[in-house]
Amino acid sequence: MDKVVAMRVCLLISWLIGLMLPAAHAEPRPPLELVTLQYPPYSYIQAGEPDGVAVQLVKQVFSEMGVTINVRVLPWARAISDIEHGRADAIFTAFKTPKRERFADYSQEVLFVQNISLIQASPKPLAWRQAGNGLSMCAVNNVSYGSYMDQLLTQQHFATVYRINSAEQCALMVSNGRADLWVNNEFGARVLLQQVKLSQPLHILQPPLQSTNSYIAFSRQRQLTAIRDRFDAALRQFKQSGRYQQLVDEAIQSTRPELH
Repeated sequence: MDKVVAMRVCLLISWLIGLMLPAAHAEPRPPLELVTLQYPPYSYIQAGEPDGVAVQLVKQVFSEMGVTINVRVLPWARAISDIEHGRADAIFTAFKTPKRERFADYSQEVLFVQNISLIQASPKPLAWRQAGNGLSMCAVNNVSYGSYMDQLLTQQHFATVYRINSAEQCALMVSNGRADLWVNNEFGARVLLQQVKLSQPLHILQPPLQSTNSYIAFSRQRQLTAIRDRFDAALRQFKQSGRYQQLVDEAIQSTRPELH
């Protein structure tokens, strides 16, 4: 009888070890591939690595989830294409549009609220609402600027719209007189105007055109709904703890001397 019991115990132990071995030798899950754009102060390359307040926020949230990520800074049109065709897992910071929602699964929690503004070279505000058909506009390719400006661009309100790859190029074009107006988020424009060497100063028109929510969005082809929901919960907790506001305040403080 003792031999039978001993044999059964041995068989049970062998079975349990067999269950454990695949887990012990399982390959670690590859990091999620995230894409963003050169969009200071939210995201940019510094010392060869992605940085910025949005990059820091997303990294901290995923770290608390126990999920490893890899962030790449790309031209926005390519980043959007990577999400649409499943070549990347998620994109940030993205405005929500009906077209994008067909291929991107947006978070519920807002990453940032961004003020969208116009920037021009002349200190006297241009009558762009009344005379848009005589003015040229610079915008970054495939970037949404909120429903109001997106509609104006779609309706060809401006005589010419230059679609280029970076906001820095737009700043230079307006400063050099090659475009009349540039549309951008206000915080990012203020930082860029201090960083870029311009041939003449630029002016941000007030008040902003619109305040627009920006999000992280996951490629529908990658089927990451569970990760999206976990991200929402972790970001919500991050905000409730006060750490979100602290991160934003530190980002504003780091640029404050440049904004005067």
